Amino acid sequence: MDFIDHLIFTTNRENVRDNYPALLSDYAAAAPVGPGIPGRDTVPLITPPVVLPVIPDTGSYNAATRDNYIFYEDPSVIDKAIQRHWFDMTRGPINLLTADGTPAFEGTDAPPYHLIYAYMIENTRIAQIIGRLIHLFQHDEVLGVASATDPMQQQAVQWINNTESLFFKTLSNTSYRNIAGDLRFGPEGERRNAYQRMFGMELAFGDPSNAEFAYYKAKTANREFVLLFEQLLAELWQAYINANNTSGANTTDYQRIIDMATKIRQILLARRGGNGTLTLSNYRYMNLSRQEYASVGFMTWLMYIVSTDSPLVNFLGCQANTASERLDNIGKKVGLEAHKKSQALFDMAAPMATILRNIEFGTFELTAPSVWIRNVIESQRGLPGVTPDPAERDALLDILTVINNWEKATGHKIKNPEANITGTVRVQSNGARVNPALN
Repeated sequence: MDFIDHLIFTTNRENVRDNYPALLSDYAAAAPVGPGIPGRDTVPLITPPVVLPVIPDTGSYNAATRDNYIFYEDPSVIDKAIQRHWFDMTRGPINLLTADGTPAFEGTDAPPYHLIYAYMIENTRIAQIIGRLIHLFQHDEVLGVASATDPMQQQAVQWINNTESLFFKTLSNTSYRNIAGDLRFGPEGERRNAYQRMFGMELAFGDPSNAEFAYYKAKTANREFVLLFEQLLAELWQAYINANNTSGANTTDYQRIIDMATKIRQILLARRGGNGTLTLSNYRYMNLSRQEYASVGFMTWLMYIVSTDSPLVNFLGCQANTASERLDNIGKKVGLEAHKKSQALFDMAAPMATILRNIEFGTFELTAPSVWIRNVIESQRGLPGVTPDPAERDALLDILTVINNWEKATGHKIKNPEANITGTVRVQSNGARVNPALN
């Protein structure tokens, strides 16, 4: 389940916690058809909203359910869901109502999201592009006038209004995702500060006018993160190509992989103010937790609308075969150029988040009953009579996806052992400047 799936679940399910009813609208009419939409707040403790299908094996609701939710006419319900999901996540466990009754968000679990996902998605420039789109739509007709009688264009307008209400307005002081205020640099400035502190990386563009974006650059930041992570990827690649090596020299050093994962875990947890491994037990008290939650939620919301030829994409006439092409088309429409490596960033975001979550949770360091990372790397071998563990195969696929797309985005040759890995990623930005950032 991703962020949107969790919002749908917490909105529509009663008894996720005792005495917490489903979230309903105070005024919107009951949904005529389709799951995923809250009902009218009439008898909330007796009559549930539209029945939501059981969570599928894929862990994600189908497109129709998700679309019904993001296009819902009362964004206050979605805002309440974002609030409650933070509470569900940090004060768990909750009952996911799955067939086996498995609870979610135990205190010993790893947090479900990672800030690197937000960094990768935002580095495509999607937030600034959508922000410009909303600004133009609300002030002019250069993007066209949506038909009030066309159902698809109605959804496009509703998404624009929902997105502005949820992510481009000042939030209440009680909001768990409020990371702006009189003493801060605004939401984008706070996200940039979090990226710089956690990963030592900046976004590869300035403000919408291509001037330098003003935000507070912390004196304490993980500037060594890129160096350590690229070295880790290089070692993982060597282990991968050596896994089936039966004749030549095998240069795999699993202890070095574990040592580098340990260093990465330690520097990331240092910024959070934690020690040991990252779990939900004290997550709400850690540095950058709210920035992480708010940023990942925002970027997941934006990513979803360009992942298909959605009603918004169709209204703008920006249909394409890939998310990066759609974003590029929208960027050209509103006068802001998306990054040329956007597809690599999109493809890398979720797998890299999983890898870093595993690193911070300590999974990469497991050596009993066997060396976890060795099992992952060797899950490709297909030994006679041995069925590879699906989770280990998925972990290997995540590693390979990140290696391939990191090379595309940075130009660094991770697969080449002679590559000059400097630890500084320099990418030509859309303007004239060159930023130390991942593109």
